Amino acid sequence: MNSPARKILKKRTQELGNISNQSDLHRFRKDLLKKLEMKTVIKENHERAIEEMRFNFTTSFNSKCSNLFASVGADMLTVYDDNHFGDHVALVCQFKNTENLKAKTKGGPLYCLSWVDAKRSEHEQGDALIAVAGEDMVVSIVSVSESAVVQILRGGHAKAPITGLATNKNLSDIVVSLSEEEQKICMWSLKENRVIAEIINVGIGCKTMTLLEDGSLVCGFKTGSIGKRFTNFISLVSSVVANNDTTTTTATTYPKKMSSVDASKDSKCYATVNFGFGQASAKSKSIGIDCIQSFEGDIEEGEDNKKKKQKKTTTDNNNNNNTKKKKEDSIINAPKRRQILVAKSASSEVSVVDFSDGFDQAKIETTFRVEDAKSNAPAPTSKTNGKRTVSFGLSHDGAFLACGNGTRDGIVYVYDLNAKKNGNDGLSDDAAQPSSPLLAAKLLPHERHSGTMLDVIRSCAIAKDCRHVLGTTDANDGTNRAGIVFRYEIIPEQPKEYEPKSEGGEKEEAIEAVVEDKEN
Repeated sequence: MNSPARKILKKRTQELGNISNQSDLHRFRKDLLKKLEMKTVIKENHERAIEEMRFNFTTSFNSKCSNLFASVGADMLTVYDDNHFGDHVALVCQFKNTENLKAKTKGGPLYCLSWVDAKRSEHEQGDALIAVAGEDMVVSIVSVSESAVVQILRGGHAKAPITGLATNKNLSDIVVSLSEEEQKICMWSLKENRVIAEIINVGIGCKTMTLLEDGSLVCGFKTGSIGKRFTNFISLVSSVVANNDTTTTTATTYPKKMSSVDASKDSKCYATVNFGFGQASAKSKSIGIDCIQSFEGDIEEGEDNKKKKQKKTTTDNNNNNNTKKKKEDSIINAPKRRQILVAKSASSEVSVVDFSDGFDQAKIETTFRVEDAKSNAPAPTSKTNGKRTVSFGLSHDGAFLACGNGTRDGIVYVYDLNAKKNGNDGLSDDAAQPSSPLLAAKLLPHERHSGTMLDVIRSCAIAKDCRHVLGTTDANDGTNRAGIVFRYEIIPEQPKEYEPKSEGGEKEEAIEAVVEDKEN
């Protein structure tokens, strides 16, 4: 079957086959981002502001489900296929959070989502799971294959809505929920369907969090630039990590009694994380943290760095024996572990903290302010929940970041976190001095949408292959223009058969016909 989708897949496989190292792959993806243009506008039928949007970057069934992205707004979860028949987007499923008397759920608005690793799924062709939560104070696990709720987590929150969810691809059994108003965080076991740990009195204005693979949790607050890393409340996490290896079949066990920590009384349960906001720009008026995301994974070093290290090794060890040289070469060629925290402030400042060598040696790697940023984003409209943030999208490898600047210009800015510059716009070699990343792409809205559909870019997402970037906007008034997704794509060149004929086209066709007759 030689379908258009198969042809596109074959061509892209060939393109990737010509790339020999990670540096070339990064440059290839960066070049793709520069070519993106706004082509598709997705209008959510709930006509309310989109609260959150994310691609599925979980590890299970990754090859089949990394093309899925989901959004929540009003009382609906919507899941899309980002590569339907090549480059077209398609609706996969919708879930409406209505009252369910049998399940004893009230339903209502959804404020957050997080993809859940589907290792435990029984579907032969694979499945994708999404955790959603909001006004009804329960966490619902939705199956994309079934388009239905397959599990409900209840009892952890009873006083205020759930405003944040977090998962980690290496902790497939764990879901963490946050209630800003309640100042409470719950850690859930999907297997046991219960809360296994909780933190109360987290702090006023806790708006965002990210779950790390060691089980620690980093939270951001709207009241300042200092984050909190909670560790001690998950005393059982070592066993969780050990038993989540795909090659291990040992069942994870948790204490029957829930672990509870009062953060206001036990300061030893957390350590502060300084993101350095306010240092990158003197014009900053608000330094509250809007969004935190993390990346933890093995990355291969570029060929240029490898060559430099190999040259140095050869120079320093000319007189050493072959055994020692082979050992050093193996160390050089081993993948490097990269662990970073990325945070954004309410004044559109972005900070990258590298903790690859442990949090004791964590350092601010990058600080910058989004181009043409505004100090404070416009206030939420009547169609928003009032607790929302202006979040960013991070690529699956942590190399690119996409976000808005807090203004109503409808522009998505994409930054290359791997290519940094100093004050002279040259590559910075000073590791002690935080540098700024390079602007990889500035994605403009189509001119026909100017003044009609433009508002603050509230959330962004980057496809795994960097061929698509998504951005959501609010309505700039009380109309039905809320719930808009801008999709930036590579627009192919127009085939010649569709090009308009130039003047004298009939004459040219006649000449071509004569030439063809002579050749025959």
